[in-house]
Amino acid sequence: MTSPPGTSGPADASPAADPDPSAPTGEPHPAGATDTTNPPDAPSHPSAPRRRPHVPLPDLLALGLPTLVFAVMGWHQRWITDDGLIFTRAVREILAGNGPVYSVGERVETSTSTLWQWLLTLLGAITPFDYAPTAVYTGLVLAVAGLWLSLDGTRRLFRGMAVTRLLLPAGVLVFIAVPSVWDFATAGMETGLILFWIGLSWWLLVGTWLHPVGTHTTRRTLAVSFWFGLGPLVRPDLGLTMAVLLLAQFLLIKARWPKALLMLVCAGLLPAAYEIFRLGYYGLIFPMPALTKEASGSLWGRGWDYLTDYMRPYYLWIPMILILVAVALALTRRRPADHRTWIVIAAPLVAALGQTVYVLKVGGDFMHGRMWLPVLLLVLLPLLLAPLDRLVTPAIVLVAVWAVVCGSTLRSGVFTTPAPDGHGNQVWNERDTYAAWTRTDNPTTEAAHIRTLPTIEEAFRHEKATGERLLFVDPNYIKQLPPLPLRRDLPYDRGLVIGRLGVGGAITPLGGIVVDVWGLSNTVGAHITETAHVAAGHKKLLPFAWNVALYVDPAADALVPEEAAPAAQIRAARAALQCGDLKELVDSVTEPMSASRFWKNLTGAVDRTNLRIPANPIEAEKKFCSPS
Repeated sequence: MTSPPGTSGPADASPAADPDPSAPTGEPHPAGATDTTNPPDAPSHPSAPRRRPHVPLPDLLALGLPTLVFAVMGWHQRWITDDGLIFTRAVREILAGNGPVYSVGERVETSTSTLWQWLLTLLGAITPFDYAPTAVYTGLVLAVAGLWLSLDGTRRLFRGMAVTRLLLPAGVLVFIAVPSVWDFATAGMETGLILFWIGLSWWLLVGTWLHPVGTHTTRRTLAVSFWFGLGPLVRPDLGLTMAVLLLAQFLLIKARWPKALLMLVCAGLLPAAYEIFRLGYYGLIFPMPALTKEASGSLWGRGWDYLTDYMRPYYLWIPMILILVAVALALTRRRPADHRTWIVIAAPLVAALGQTVYVLKVGGDFMHGRMWLPVLLLVLLPLLLAPLDRLVTPAIVLVAVWAVVCGSTLRSGVFTTPAPDGHGNQVWNERDTYAAWTRTDNPTTEAAHIRTLPTIEEAFRHEKATGERLLFVDPNYIKQLPPLPLRRDLPYDRGLVIGRLGVGGAITPLGGIVVDVWGLSNTVGAHITETAHVAAGHKKLLPFAWNVALYVDPAADALVPEEAAPAAQIRAARAALQCGDLKELVDSVTEPMSASRFWKNLTGAVDRTNLRIPANPIEAEKKFCSPS
């Protein structure tokens, strides 16, 4: 696989290493690497003026054809999920001047990807397009660009190792053949941004390796560190990958301590600044969905189920074994690489391992394959392409055969495993589910999702005509419950309690409040103890008594059926909300923002994040209202 950068002497005499003079590399070689193929007028030192690198047509085809297939399939599967609509509601609130909230009057951070939320906000401010399609197509563009950059990074790696043979698509065949990869190329979520961040990070890391030690300018080094540092803002768990990339960068340039500290400052400046804002504005140390899903917990068994759910339907172990065989064959036919080459190859693999451990630990996700996409790309990065070789090529041909079968015939379904509490741990094909619900092949608009709530849509129209201020309840949460009058001290003109937060945000005007029964936008719901583990991130179903106490006029308590919320629980919930740490928790998100409120939120964020509320309001009243 490698020609030894950092050494001198003749190239490897094995057939796999024979240079092909007709295939110019177009890339600089790391210090000491043998280069027998550069044209005579190529500069001899990276600091010398250099012509724009030339990418041969065969290389362009190796990059372009897989990228084109990915783009076509991503377009074919375009859609927006309910979680994507969560972002678009937050964007509408920001652009309306209400700040980064989900409902006016409650400072709740529902967007897991900070950078994706603000990118969509920027696009919403400067373009006339609807927010949902903007999220869909921006995600697709970024995903496609991310794959191209990933492929070009691998191409530069091989050419930088003086590999001049024809490069064939290899690991990329695995990536573009998996149907869930097509699904989450759009979805309105941050996945496209994740792939773009990974792809450009790989491209920049290879570029760092291509320049010999001592030739890296400070400006370029700090710019690369800054880009790596954006990882936690793309998605918090990418902080693991960010750390690996920064360590690899340190080792590749052999940074001394002063420069290393400067790189850390550049990488951490924006994430640290936003974290301070988060602590003071929201009063928590991470986005509310992470608290709701108890991301700091350990659910290894469910995580393993999530892995097998991904591997089983596509027989992914087949191409992964073939790729490992190809790597082993390539390595045995070449001299060992120098330590800098091993660093750049190992970095994405170590990052993939870290991300895998994280996904397994938190119990995976309820969306089939979503959290494995970054891992799959990371683990395949060093061998997205492979050189034509009489031993390696047969393995690649078998991977191609698998890719055709997988892409054309293999699909996932709903996967359920029993849980000790009697509930199931479900993983389902999210795209197929929403295509069925919306009755459209490509549900890319808010309107397509709103049509799945005809009863609520009609009720909202009637309420607007009468001028009443009512709280509507999703019948999937509480059946046959009439609308209830809102508390008079609340600023909302209407409210909706619903299990699908995204479509709830799409149908509810900005003057109303959207309450998620799973706690993604409900401060009390996010902090309660676990009630029912239905799927990853769906284990805190908020008892209805809490929502009555939070939002319903006390004079209407008698209208609530006992089977929906016992009167004793409603009374206890109202009492608990006025006591101790629970009252301070609600105040932290509902009091008007001021310097003193920001400081209270900032200094109390750790304790507030660790606060847990008994799900049963009667137990909560005992905990928070009883004398210490």
